[in-house]
Amino acid sequence: MGRREMHGGRRMEKEGNITVFLALVLTLVLSFLFSLLEAARVQGLRPLSERDLQLRLGSALGAYNVPLWQDYRLLFLDGGEESGTFSLAWLEGAAMEEAALEKAGEGFFRMALRNFEITEYGLAADHDGAAFRAQACRAIKEQLASGAAKALREKLSEGKSLADGEAAMKSQWDAAQDATKKAEEAAKEEAAKAKEDGEPAQPEGGKEGKDPKELPPNPMEEVDLLKRSSILYTVVEDPSGISGKSIPLQEKMASRKREAGTMEEPEGSALGKWWFLQYLDYYFSCHTGAGQGGSAGHALDYELEYCIGGKASDRENLEKTVKELLLLREAGNFATIMQDTGKQAVALEIAAAAVGFTGIAPLVQAVKIGILMAWSYIESIQDVRILLKGGSVPLIKKPSEWKSDISVGTRALEKKAEKEEAERGFSYREYLLILLLLKSEKTLAYRAMDVIEQNIRLLPGKEKFRMDFQAYKIRAAGLYTAQPMFLSFVSAGHKVDGAYGFAAEREASYL
Repeated sequence: MGRREMHGGRRMEKEGNITVFLALVLTLVLSFLFSLLEAARVQGLRPLSERDLQLRLGSALGAYNVPLWQDYRLLFLDGGEESGTFSLAWLEGAAMEEAALEKAGEGFFRMALRNFEITEYGLAADHDGAAFRAQACRAIKEQLASGAAKALREKLSEGKSLADGEAAMKSQWDAAQDATKKAEEAAKEEAAKAKEDGEPAQPEGGKEGKDPKELPPNPMEEVDLLKRSSILYTVVEDPSGISGKSIPLQEKMASRKREAGTMEEPEGSALGKWWFLQYLDYYFSCHTGAGQGGSAGHALDYELEYCIGGKASDRENLEKTVKELLLLREAGNFATIMQDTGKQAVALEIAAAAVGFTGIAPLVQAVKIGILMAWSYIESIQDVRILLKGGSVPLIKKPSEWKSDISVGTRALEKKAEKEEAERGFSYREYLLILLLLKSEKTLAYRAMDVIEQNIRLLPGKEKFRMDFQAYKIRAAGLYTAQPMFLSFVSAGHKVDGAYGFAAEREASYL
C-alpha cells in the first residue's frame, strides 16, 4: 500500500503494508471482542426469558372472572369452556398469539417465544376450598374495621359456648320423658293391683300440695309433639311470605365429581373461621334481607340458611335453620329459667302432682327439669318469631325479660310476637352466624361455593359456570429461542433449528 505526496515539485511515494501476522492478531482481537459481546448477550438471554415468562403469566392473571370480582371480591381465572368442560388451552393460545404479534427480530437480544404450556394449576375447590376461603378472608379484612370484627367475634364465642350445651339438654329432656313413662307404667300397675284387691285406685299425685286442677298444665307432651312436627308454620306467622326458590341438588359441590388441580394447598389458607363467617355475613342474603355485598340476582333468597341446611329449597333450609335456632334459644331460656325460683317452684309442684305418687324423688326431679325445658321451648318459639321479624333477642335473658305465660302452656303461642330491639340482643343474622360456627369449614366452603355458583349462572352466557373450574394459581413452561448475532460458534443452552434455546418455568397466583 502506498501514499503519494508532493515534495519540491516532485511527486514522491511512500510504501505502506500490513503483515500477515498483524492481520492474524487483529482477527484474533476482534474475534475475542465479538465473542465477549455474544457471551454477554447469551448470558442475558436466560434471565430475560424467565422475566418475560413471569410478565406473561402476570398478564394472563389480568383475565380474571369479572362477575366474581365485582360481586364477591374473588379473583379467579375461568377455565370453563362453552361445552361445560375444563381447559386452560385458551390461555396457552392467547400467549402464543401475543408472542406472534411481537417484533422478535428487533433489539439487542432478538429473543422469541416458541412454545408456552401450562404445566400445573390450582383450583378453587381444591383442598376443601382452601384457596376460596383464603381469598374470602382477605376480602372481608379489607371491608371490615378490626374493632367491629373483634366485637362480633366475642359475641359469637358466647353463642358457641351456649350451643355446646345442647347435647346435655337433650339428655335431660330424654331423661324427663323416660321418667314420665315410668310413672305412667307405675300408675297402671298400681291401678291393676288395686282392681284385683277390690280397692279404689289412688288418684295420681301426692297427698300434699295444690290440687292438680289449680296448677298450670304439664306442657311436656304438647312440646314433644311440637318438636317432632314441622315447626316452620308454627314459628312463621305469615307462611305466604316464605320464598319458593330452589336449586338442583345434583349440582352440589360436595356430592358431584369435582375438577381437581395439581398444586399443593396454598399457604395461609387457615386464616380463621371467624373471618370466613364474617365474609358470608357480608355477602350472603337471609330471611331478613340481603347482605351488604353479593349478587343482584339470587338463585336462593335464603343463602345463609342454605349454608346451614344444605337443602334444595328456601323453605326446607328455613325450616332446618328454625329447628336449630329453637334448640339454641331453648338452651338460653333454660339458663334464664334456672335463675327464676318462682317458676322452678311451680314446675316442682306440677312434677309432684304428675309422678309424686311413685315416691321416687329422682323421677320427680327429672320431670321438673322436663317441664322447665318445655316452658323454655315455648319461650323460644316466641323469640324466633321476634328474630324473623327483624328484632333482637338476648342470648341469655334476665328473668324479668321472659315473655310467654307459663300458666297457659302452649296456648301462649296464640299471642302474636312483636318486633323488639333488646339492649343486649342478638339479631337474626348473628344467631345464624352462631349456627354456622358449628359447621365444619369444609361444609361451609362447599355450600358457599354452591351459592356463588348458582348466582353467577343467572348471568347471560354464564349458564355453565362452575366454581371448581376457577383457577387461582398457574405454573407455566416456556421455550425461547434467539438467533446468533456476533459469532455463531458461541454455545449456550441447547440448539433449536440452529438458534439458542432457553427453557423457563415460572408460576403466578392471586394469593
